[in-house]
Amino acid sequence: GDLLKTDFDAKLTLKLPETTQPDAEKKIERSVAARKLLEQSGGDAAAWLRGPVCTEWLLDGLLAGADGQLDQDLAVQFQVRAYAGCKTVRVSVVVENCWDTWAGHIAYDAAITLGKDAKPAYERKDLLHRRLARWRKVLWTGTPAVEPVIVHDFAYMSDTGALPNYDRSIVTPEETLAALGQAAAGREFEPTGSGSLTKYMPTTGGRAEIGPYPQWTVRYLLTMDPRAKSLVLANGDLAGSWPIHVRSSKTKRILTLDERPNFWFGSRRPGEDGPKWQPDRTAPPPPDSPAGKANALTPDVAHQGSFAYVPYLVTGDFYYLEEAYFWANHVLLSQWNVPRQAARGIMCDQIRGNAWGLRNIADAASIAADGDPEANYFDQRIRNNIDYLAGKMLGPPEYNAMGFWGIRTVDDARIDKPANPKWVLMVPWEHDYLIWSLHHLVELGWSDAAKARDFEMRWRVGMFVNPAFDVRLAAPYRFVVGELGADRKVAFYTDWKKLSDENLRLTPKPGLATYGGSYSYSARMAVVCGVDGGFPKSDDALKRIEELLPDWQKQLSKDPTFAITPRKGTEHGQPRSRPDAE
Repeated sequence: GDLLKTDFDAKLTLKLPETTQPDAEKKIERSVAARKLLEQSGGDAAAWLRGPVCTEWLLDGLLAGADGQLDQDLAVQFQVRAYAGCKTVRVSVVVENCWDTWAGHIAYDAAITLGKDAKPAYERKDLLHRRLARWRKVLWTGTPAVEPVIVHDFAYMSDTGALPNYDRSIVTPEETLAALGQAAAGREFEPTGSGSLTKYMPTTGGRAEIGPYPQWTVRYLLTMDPRAKSLVLANGDLAGSWPIHVRSSKTKRILTLDERPNFWFGSRRPGEDGPKWQPDRTAPPPPDSPAGKANALTPDVAHQGSFAYVPYLVTGDFYYLEEAYFWANHVLLSQWNVPRQAARGIMCDQIRGNAWGLRNIADAASIAADGDPEANYFDQRIRNNIDYLAGKMLGPPEYNAMGFWGIRTVDDARIDKPANPKWVLMVPWEHDYLIWSLHHLVELGWSDAAKARDFEMRWRVGMFVNPAFDVRLAAPYRFVVGELGADRKVAFYTDWKKLSDENLRLTPKPGLATYGGSYSYSARMAVVCGVDGGFPKSDDALKRIEELLPDWQKQLSKDPTFAITPRKGTEHGQPRSRPDAE
């Protein structure tokens, strides 16, 4: 009532092609206004925040033309935050093309006006809205907002288990922070842009977003500098640009495996459950054209970063919570429904994809708001995956004594002229990611994940502490673990000298890379997980790897992506219980 006594309004107007008659020359104008939605709620609008400082309402609406016709493809959210006295109002405007009615691409002119006198606040011409994507713009009305600089206690945040124990002795140079502050600029940081992310996510090689959390996020956590925070939040906003968001037209929430247990994005054959795309209302530019390459964003679970989790932790913003839900669910919807075991949600991606996917699912479960069905939905999929891994690894019968997992043949690994065509191999650095991810699950409260983590810790720690093994082979690109027999069964090597000798045939010039960002540093991260988990001889392994990396502190200061250090204190090595159980 107090807000409606003011001249508050926020109105979104789009000029877009008609749904049924795609025609670039023929446009129709449709709009939706926050004030009208608030009035229609009769005081019963859902509140996200409510207290003496401010109240924030969540308003959902559809765009309507002058004739009252609604746009069935696009949906709009207004997240309206009125501060005490209603002299200052924050409005987050979110536009979605995410319904499971599978609309195609659509281009339009967008305008947002504020106040009853319709002052223009944001305009964008020819915005191409991708299918299964959304964008948002945050605007302020009334008295100019003065946003405080909030310096969170990162030590506390880390001690809860919500975040890794990054080395807080790392000092970030001023020029690095200045560069982070300047990075969130240009067209790629406008709505629907890709921000700091690689447009073709399956691109191989290391980059800043690949790791437990993106490099720019780690820089922010270690400094709490507002310039770094601006980049973290900007990339969190632009997580909506990617074609991964599916909202159920039935529940108005994420489309879950419970609702469609055999759905998967890769469906190609008749009878399979997958997207049934409508024709594009606006055809995107040809994929091979410069405009097409600039516009296309290709997601990939194996190279998926964490984009919304930390933004939500430090803001409590509803938009980031839903982004965390959407990205976690995309992980599940992207797995082939057969090995995924339908609604069980078993991860069946590349090993690194399983690592990053489990991280995003667990993070979404851990921040799920009280009463949100996503809490139990994601929690159950984490439990299913933990049970699956423990059953496969530990049996009975046990998969193997050395802790090897996720193997490939030389053909799978595309090795040309191998010294032994019967070899089976694994990719150690991908398993380092999985070890960390499983340890992260333990720290978030899923203590049973320690079983699978410790299964893999056998070989990871053993490489650094067993005297019969050439330690220079401890962090390679590929690693031989056994041979295929005549019956196509795998005979795993169980002797460390044999492992060393066979891998010297694969890598005749071994060496532990010492430059930052190399596989040596993901190996160190995995060993730290063993230290915190109390795995035998992990302390010796960590000491050994740090001896072999004389500049490890300097290198991790340059690139802190894997700069995780052992935890100290009475809880060292002890799994935490699930927060909701407390």
